[in-house]
Amino acid sequence: MTDIIGEGRIWTSVVLVIYMIGTLLLGLYLSKRNKSSDDFFVAGRTLGPATTGFSYAATQMSAGTVIGSVGTGANLGYNYVPVSISSTAAPWATFITVGERIRKIAQRINALTYGDIFEKRYSPSARLVYAVLVVLFYVPLLAAQFKAAANIMQVLIGWEYVPALVIAAIVTIVYTGAAGMLGDAYTDLIQGFVMIGGFLFLIPTVLNQAGGLSAMHESLKAINPDLIKLSGLVTGMWVFGNVVSWSFLQIGGAPHAVFRFLAARNIKVLRQALLWAVIFQSIIFMSVGILGPTGRVLLPDLKDRDLTTPVLAATYLHPALTGILLSAIIAAVMSTVDSVLLLGSSAVTRDIYHRFVNPNMTPEQEMKIARWVTVILGVLGFAFAVRPIAAVQWMVAFSFSVGASAFTFPIIFTCWWPRATGAGAVAGMVSGAASCLFWYGLSWARFQSFSTFPGGLWPSILGVAVSAIVTVMVSLATKPHPPEALDDFYRV
Repeated sequence: MTDIIGEGRIWTSVVLVIYMIGTLLLGLYLSKRNKSSDDFFVAGRTLGPATTGFSYAATQMSAGTVIGSVGTGANLGYNYVPVSISSTAAPWATFITVGERIRKIAQRINALTYGDIFEKRYSPSARLVYAVLVVLFYVPLLAAQFKAAANIMQVLIGWEYVPALVIAAIVTIVYTGAAGMLGDAYTDLIQGFVMIGGFLFLIPTVLNQAGGLSAMHESLKAINPDLIKLSGLVTGMWVFGNVVSWSFLQIGGAPHAVFRFLAARNIKVLRQALLWAVIFQSIIFMSVGILGPTGRVLLPDLKDRDLTTPVLAATYLHPALTGILLSAIIAAVMSTVDSVLLLGSSAVTRDIYHRFVNPNMTPEQEMKIARWVTVILGVLGFAFAVRPIAAVQWMVAFSFSVGASAFTFPIIFTCWWPRATGAGAVAGMVSGAASCLFWYGLSWARFQSFSTFPGGLWPSILGVAVSAIVTVMVSLATKPHPPEALDDFYRV
């Protein structure tokens, strides 16, 4: 692979450096528009349709999408298509189920975080549990994402691991800490277009090399007839777990993405943003569905299928276009990092420090502290990524499941069920997260694997089911909130 890539490294490096400098300068420029915590956390609720939609979609994607999903598609062929379809459906599931309602609620109670909403709807304990779970299971993802970015630059352009890690960390931490949600959202918009552009360059090129779609299909069939089926290499439970997890469970599993709902200018904008998000995710996951099988045909001897995307780019694209695709891959990583940084900063600064330690802070003071917290969290993520431990990599696999298990139904009930109580929400979050972790532990004890589960049942599915049942049971067994306290949540 080194021989394939080496010749075009200068071109690729130049394109990547230009992209990263531009992203950094945009964040620093937008930082001038931040005057308070309202600006920092929710961009003063000024985001437009394209920015909101692209920011939501880009935030959901990381190296796992443009690297891992393509690699999985290369291994499974068309068996992976249901996962791509369900991922495309995620905006429908989240925007329609909770998006409009949660945006109205946030406006009415002047909420800047989900912690604000949980306290107003349930209790201070619910806010604290939410914040602690975010810090424990999402912030460590920073290390894995930084490591992924550095590894990609290391493989594609030959940079040493630590210098590449330093560059990725500095750029992301600086523009997120400076510009907050505004910089986060606008860089996500740019990153979204870069991702689309990178894939639209690569798809026709590799299909042409494979002889067209029909020829690729026949070549894939010749490798293994099961690769051209929608099932055969996977079980029905595996498909079910993927479809549910990457669509409906995004509500709780990706709080750093649904957090964007609070920043949209108004409900009309949020409705328009849905279209932008669907368009973006449709292009990306359609590309994933094509690149995986095509990579299997063109690179039959590739040992590490996760390298399918970069090897295809380095083999068949001009080095400058490879730089664009590399920028798209790094953009996917950075869009996740900046969003997790902002989510973690809001949890630490507003939901823990401001609420329980120093409630007399002004919005201006809160913003300043949030910036420092963003830097501290980023540095911690960087430090763990320098010498990553295995547990950090495990967090990539199960942080989504833990978040989905803990938050999905408390968020849904916030929008739709007046009978839910604070005790029920806390019990639901704790039991959902605990049962999810228990299932991962049982999977490891039985199979020494975090991807093979007893009965094929995904931990997120189990955790969400437990959370829903416990929340309902405890809520019905405890005293309901007075109707007047819920008016902001359930009036039309």
